[in-house]
Amino acid sequence: MKSILSILLIVICTYSKAQLKNSTNDIALVKEIDLKKYRGQAFKLSADVQTKAIDGLGLAAFMVLQVGDGMSFLEQSRKKSDQIANNQSWKTCTFEGIIEDGAIKLWLYFLTYGNGDFYLDNIRFQIKTADGTWSALPLFNGNFENSTIKSPLKGLANTKSLLKKENVVATIIQEPNPDRSRVLKIQSINALPDNRIVYGLNRKAGNYIRVNGIKMYYEIYGDGEPLVLLHGNGGSINSFSAQIPAFSKHYKVIAIDTRGQGKSKDVNSTSFSYNQFADDLKVLLDSLNLKNVNLLGWSDGGNTGLILASQYPSYIKKLITMGANLNPSEDALSKKILTITKRDLNKIKLENKKEDLVTIRLMEMLLKEPNINPESLKSITAKTMIIAGEKDVILEKHTRLIAESIPHAKLNILKAQTHFVVEENPELFNQAVLEFLLNSN
Repeated sequence: MKSILSILLIVICTYSKAQLKNSTNDIALVKEIDLKKYRGQAFKLSADVQTKAIDGLGLAAFMVLQVGDGMSFLEQSRKKSDQIANNQSWKTCTFEGIIEDGAIKLWLYFLTYGNGDFYLDNIRFQIKTADGTWSALPLFNGNFENSTIKSPLKGLANTKSLLKKENVVATIIQEPNPDRSRVLKIQSINALPDNRIVYGLNRKAGNYIRVNGIKMYYEIYGDGEPLVLLHGNGGSINSFSAQIPAFSKHYKVIAIDTRGQGKSKDVNSTSFSYNQFADDLKVLLDSLNLKNVNLLGWSDGGNTGLILASQYPSYIKKLITMGANLNPSEDALSKKILTITKRDLNKIKLENKKEDLVTIRLMEMLLKEPNINPESLKSITAKTMIIAGEKDVILEKHTRLIAESIPHAKLNILKAQTHFVVEENPELFNQAVLEFLLNSN
């Protein structure tokens, strides 16, 4: 599971892309509100904002999102405000909705972009009671009366998005208006347009190809020998944000959104399978007239890579898997992970929401597949490295079984690392991958 900060950054990045106003000073402060006691009830959330933009980049906005168990997004709850630029007087933005059954928290994002002075005050949350009246719930420091000059951001989350930027400063100011008194002021100067690439959302590098009844999305970076990247369950091209820049210096990186994930939408109701994913990849490679490619697969992507390399040896020159498994048994995976996955799957099925169908199909696949016979791996002719973290959810004895089943495969257990080393320690992971790719003949 990703950290809260990582989740925040992904959501913020996606939202800011929609604004087409990205700058080097963009921030996203978050007010968290506990919801467990109020599931199923109507709510009103409001906040006051004032924006004094210096140039065309400057604007502010709000976004509201409910969050469930394990910090999973309840996407249907997402609400956005209009862009707020140069409103010299205060404006109240109000959101209304129903608290979802599985909601644990509500996150109110205060987003600022570009240059200017941005003011926030009077965050208010109300619940509709059984008799139809609205009851205001107390929010810690919703009006910034508990903030100080030294601690202006008290009661807010994701403050690192501001503190790490040299040209953005948060202060508490005293207003003469008795209704406001203390107000949070965000001052941003010297912001420039932010042209950084968001992998997985880069139209310049992206393309679609029709594969087995769906449009599969992929992005290409760099030149040289092809290196295919396959993400894990529920991931996307963006999962390799820390790898693509490093690998594309040496290879033509082809990063793929697997069926039903990222931008490769699949609206069917049939079950997913790793054999299907491997067949999708073969069709894509055939369409690009590619064989003898290098392939790096993380988690589910590693499972797909093992199947493709064993069934179609001529397609893979070098194979690297990170945290792959041959079956979903307790001999292969952590018992805790299997228990949590079964629990979460049952919960989502009971909610019976149409938008969760893909998630259900992906989780069911995790519990039923893969079913790879170790003997089948003997047909792999690619030079292979099998990687896992020392603290991986894939048991080390199982990772060793995979490596021992592939002729001349190299085993690399990364000391003190987890299943998410790809994101948690990309420098270490990238070094291991590149050393193998560049030095194995």
